[in-house]
Amino acid sequence: MIWKIARKEFLLNLMTFKFAVGTILCVVLIAVFVPVLADDYQQRLQRYSQQVSDNETRLRQVKTYRVLTPTVYRRPQVLSVFSQGLEKRLGDSARIDFGVIPEINAGPAEVNPYLSVFPGFDVMLIFKIVMSALALLVAYDAVSGEKEQGTLGLTLSNRVPRAHILLGKLVAGALTLAVPTTVAFIVGLLLLLGFPSIDLQASDWARVGVMYVASLAFVLAMYNIGILFSCLTRSSALALVLGLFFWVLAIVVIPNGSVYLARRIQTIETAEARDEQISLLEMQFKEERLTEFNKLPRGGIESDTEGPFDAYGPMGGTFYYYASICTPAGAESWKKRIQMETSLKTKYAQKIWEAERDYVRGLARQTDLAKNIGRISPMCLYDNTMSALAGTTLSDFQSWAQTARTYRDSLTAYIHGKTDNLRSVSYFTQSTDAERVEFEKGPDELRRELANRIRQREMPLNLEDLPRFVHSTGVMQGLHRAAPDLLLLVVFNLVFYSLSFAAFQKYDVR
Repeated sequence: MIWKIARKEFLLNLMTFKFAVGTILCVVLIAVFVPVLADDYQQRLQRYSQQVSDNETRLRQVKTYRVLTPTVYRRPQVLSVFSQGLEKRLGDSARIDFGVIPEINAGPAEVNPYLSVFPGFDVMLIFKIVMSALALLVAYDAVSGEKEQGTLGLTLSNRVPRAHILLGKLVAGALTLAVPTTVAFIVGLLLLLGFPSIDLQASDWARVGVMYVASLAFVLAMYNIGILFSCLTRSSALALVLGLFFWVLAIVVIPNGSVYLARRIQTIETAEARDEQISLLEMQFKEERLTEFNKLPRGGIESDTEGPFDAYGPMGGTFYYYASICTPAGAESWKKRIQMETSLKTKYAQKIWEAERDYVRGLARQTDLAKNIGRISPMCLYDNTMSALAGTTLSDFQSWAQTARTYRDSLTAYIHGKTDNLRSVSYFTQSTDAERVEFEKGPDELRRELANRIRQREMPLNLEDLPRFVHSTGVMQGLHRAAPDLLLLVVFNLVFYSLSFAAFQKYDVR
């Protein structure tokens, strides 16, 4: 009996005007905007590839370990087409250096950059607006409409259990909404795969599969809400009004209200206070460096750019000069100064990062609070699930920043190992002891000739054993982050179906 009711309801739904309009609108929007989103991803991927290539080119030109300061980049997520999340709002690069500890971009403004009342345009937004509205339109007259037509009383007069009727309507609604959802996913994926730079891996397909399940759970949740209103009212018009009211509440009021409440409840340190603290630390670094520098013997060298032969640069876009050749006393002076500077840079980099980290943690706590408040809406649950599967959440960026910090540790250990903990002059020059002695004793003409000869002889470092930056977002990581919200979507369905069942048991069909 359940299947007979479901089959009848399903066929009736397929023949309605609202189903046809909703399905066509969803598919058309997918067909129009997926190419735009895919092209945007392709451009970001090309920019990422160019940046990585430029960085590799700079690394192949490095001649001393002092200027070995690569930049690491975060690869754009292909599934951001489905859920943009924070993909375009946070930084995607970090310079690896003794004086910098990578952290995600906290932004210069007072407002939390991780919270936004304006959602990014993606496939998920189409589903949140069009498919949720279609689900309510399919469900609002499922019970009250039959009561008005008199068919519900006729069905119950045949001693059909009410539980079978409601379950049959649930199955029919699920099958009805599965049609546009499936078609939209197929059309979107076909268009996505039509771009030459887009190639979905096995892990991507697994996440797309879970996205599809999450989309079905979301539209079914909205259908259950419509069924509940239909069971609570005797008029389908009133059920529709209540459904649309809930739709506006869930898609606009609750997401924006959760952001507002989180900002009011979880206050954070101002950006000005953070910047002031960092500026103070930078000033302390400069003062301490000057104090320590004045204690060192000059050895005939006053600065990084002392004389035409002592140093030249810059290298890789940074103002880190390296010595082509210098005197033995100058080399010793450079070595002591660099050891002192590196030690201070490491110490103050830690302090500056801690200040930035504390500010970022405050923003993250505020973001988590807004996320938890918003979980009373199926729209927010769906948003959280999709962005977690797409790899565009705040946690994904924090994971990337942690990988960059781990890589910084590996790179600094590599440089220390190659330069005897920075005690070797190979850290800043390729000249030999004999050449530095010859340079010290020779006349200016000979010194020029020697400097030019050394510069022509210099070769880039052999960096075949250089640690490489690798960051991957596995499918299990995305599933782990998406699981709580996906589970809550399932619970949401069970709760609203149970409420609908309780209301339908007492529904007066007269």
